[in-house]
Amino acid sequence: MALSLLTAVLLLALLAAAHWYLHRRLVGDVLPEGSRWRRPGAVLVSLLAAGTVLLLAVGPAEPSPEVAGPAARVAGAWFPLLTYVVAALLLGELVRPLLRRVLARRDGRTPPGAGPVGAPEGEGETADASRRLFVARSVAIGAAVLATGAAVAGRSDGAAGQGPEAGAVVIAMPFTGLWLARNSPARRVPSHGTDMFGSRYAIDFIGVDEHRRTAGVRDWRTFLATEPPERYLSFGRPVLAPVDGTVVAVHDREPDHEGRRSQLALLPYALGQASRVRRGAGAVAGNHVVISLADSPGGRELYVVLAHLRAGSLRVSAGQRVRTGQHLADCGNSGNSTQPHVHLQLMDHHDHTRANGVPMLFDRFREWRTAPAGQEPAVVKEHALPEEEAVVEPLPRS
Repeated sequence: MALSLLTAVLLLALLAAAHWYLHRRLVGDVLPEGSRWRRPGAVLVSLLAAGTVLLLAVGPAEPSPEVAGPAARVAGAWFPLLTYVVAALLLGELVRPLLRRVLARRDGRTPPGAGPVGAPEGEGETADASRRLFVARSVAIGAAVLATGAAVAGRSDGAAGQGPEAGAVVIAMPFTGLWLARNSPARRVPSHGTDMFGSRYAIDFIGVDEHRRTAGVRDWRTFLATEPPERYLSFGRPVLAPVDGTVVAVHDREPDHEGRRSQLALLPYALGQASRVRRGAGAVAGNHVVISLADSPGGRELYVVLAHLRAGSLRVSAGQRVRTGQHLADCGNSGNSTQPHVHLQLMDHHDHTRANGVPMLFDRFREWRTAPAGQEPAVVKEHALPEEEAVVEPLPRS
């Protein structure tokens, strides 16, 4: 806990320093004293800083989809842009003294501080001030261009989501009650941003209440640190078999770690992603079950994976036959998971490292775009995918 809080404080200090640096380089250096643009520039950088604070708070606050959706899109553009602008300006620090020296030599003047003692300063100071302003503006414009280009190049191409196309397999939802759909192929494919481990069409479900809340407690830890997994409504909920079939593999050796709603706690965790991938499927999927479908369309060998299960909760073993709706384990927070949830995917091989993802649809369920407790009526869907960020509740199979 102390380490998590210290990390959050250091990240907040780093963000504050980044915004101060932006103000100094983009306002203080570029706009001379008395410029009519100096005050609006200062206000703009201040608003950007306020926006950063707001974006850090909006995730843990779990606002309505009308607020969360636009905020996520703004965060997806602003945070990379902030990073690229600061990086480009830091790169400009290397160019700045060289560029000033080149300009001084071109004008036939001695660079600042290199002239003889007692030399007249008036004209030289004016020329040097002009050069500083030109260099500052050149570096600022270059940084803005580089940052914008990098941010645009790094954005997802917005691949079309998965529809009920040929080859999709209809399965049941692996739970009862209310769950929030996230990282869904209804939003993009690959749904998790990668085809690794057969996850091309994977989907995550997070347990919620009728007000779309994922946890019953919200305090300072929610915004600044990690939280015990027991706080989350998903944790410990039964995970059910979505198909009839045979268990071909189980893994139950990973601990349940603390959850992270705080953006300040998510960043250092994200930096460890590469090391978890190198450790293999167990470190990524956590505790999981792999089931071979008893009745695969077209005679294909297909396998369903349920991941991030609670440590010690698995009720089945390899070779055991299971029926749709059978209690397999409990929802946990093991493996590469930022909060307790059910990760579900269909693939064409039982080995994650050799598998390709297979599209899937769900039999029957209710769906709310906002919250079940609100005024919006539920929509009943069959053989479909839930929309991204929709709340769903499974219905008896048709």
